[in-house]
Amino acid sequence: MRRVLGVGLLGLGVFGLVFAGLVRFWAYPNGEKTPLNLDIPIIATGPAQVYDVTTGQLESVQLRADRTVKVDSQASDSKNVVVNERLCIVIQKDNPPPCVSGDDPRLLSYTTDRVAADRKTAQSVNDPKYGENVNGDTSIKHVGLSYKWPFHVQKKTYQFFNPDVAVASPATYEGKEKINGLTLYKFVSVTPKTEADVFTGIPGYYTDTRTVWIDPVTGTIVKGNEHQVRQFRGGSLDGQTAVDLNLTFDDATVKYQTNKAKDGRDQIELASFWLPLAGLIVGVLALVGGILFLFVFKGEQPPPPSDVPPPPPLPEQTPPPAYAVPPATPGVPPPPYGASDNDTTQPLPR
Repeated sequence: MRRVLGVGLLGLGVFGLVFAGLVRFWAYPNGEKTPLNLDIPIIATGPAQVYDVTTGQLESVQLRADRTVKVDSQASDSKNVVVNERLCIVIQKDNPPPCVSGDDPRLLSYTTDRVAADRKTAQSVNDPKYGENVNGDTSIKHVGLSYKWPFHVQKKTYQFFNPDVAVASPATYEGKEKINGLTLYKFVSVTPKTEADVFTGIPGYYTDTRTVWIDPVTGTIVKGNEHQVRQFRGGSLDGQTAVDLNLTFDDATVKYQTNKAKDGRDQIELASFWLPLAGLIVGVLALVGGILFLFVFKGEQPPPPSDVPPPPPLPEQTPPPAYAVPPATPGVPPPPYGASDNDTTQPLPR
């Protein structure tokens, strides 16, 4: 029984060590990828100045930007993830729905974006099979990052793609900030003055400053802010501001993204630290226990069985039986105690 228990513990110890190594050095690195079930609503609100063609003046309004970021799981694969994004920015007047039709004057802009990215590095992938496009234009090629940063973000400059003008601009690291208990990396990306439509079919100039707060472990965009300015180009309105907006993720979105980042952190910590540590501890303890049972705690063992029967016990010293004593001769006394039968000593005559 002791031997069986020792061998069992040795087997458990080897299993624990192998399990710890597989989880830490194979399962964890290979499992650290963008999930294929993401469906994230992102709402940003803020003030804006919008040119009113009827008055020729800038009108102060409130904006709401509804963005959905959803993974196309059918088009995605083990290496790359395909994301569809839809963004609708509506002037908040007369309690509008999240998005309105194209002929509604409250609609400021509506854009769509489809991008493929590496599930680990988050870098864009330009493969025609994924059907990337911006507003249906398949000639546009994404560059750099779009809707997620890579795992284990570094304090360096990344290229951040802007679908409004279909170019990528540097996003520079600007320090750390704590939001909802998470220490985040702050990046700022400035899109320089670029020719782009201010409204559909109306030429203009476009400048944009996007600030994002990134969870450095999971690469989740927890918070975002965008300051965008559009100006008319050409004609009597050349250089006139058409739109000046400042949008920031609302509190509910920031909380939602914070929870997503925390869940991702917990999963990474479980796979990279706690599971390997548990396997290592169990493996070491089981190995030690097996060695002790097999080689140290031997104890007293019974002698092995033998086919040779044991010798009979020595007979006890018993007095000779009565028939072995010679009969006494009449008139002759028995010999004294200790005298032998051949004792020739004779009594002296009197």
